Amino acid sequence: MIPAFELRIGDYVLVGENIEEISTVTRINASTVRSTKDGEQITTQHSLEQIQPVLLTDDILKQCGFVFHHYFKFWQLVSTGIRSEMNISPDYEVIDFMRKPILKKLVSLHQLQNIYSMLKGRELQFEGAVALNY
Repeated sequence: MIPAFELRIGDYVLVGENIEEISTVTRINASTVRSTKDGEQITTQHSLEQIQPVLLTDDILKQCGFVFHHYFKFWQLVSTGIRSEMNISPDYEVIDFMRKPILKKLVSLHQLQNIYSMLKGRELQFEGAVALNY
């Protein structure tokens, strides 16, 4: 379960085996939108107990546009050109240019989305799949 105060419209969460996008949030419920293989969008309402975080993994970082640099040993999200927007250590900590942790141990995709939105003022792109294979 994810507390309601952690959720924002646009966050991706796990409902059953599907990754779905939050469209509305109340104290006890949240509505989500899921795209089907046909391109149709389905909106459903769930109690907060039914909504689980999408665990942060290397594959999830790749779907967000991060690239792992083996030489430097960290994940990097590069915007246009060569400017880095965000760096993440292999332990899923947001790090600064000196590789010192700014935020310790991110656990889920919605946390990463919320941090990125606060720091950059825009949404983190996520090329999500319909279902995850953990």
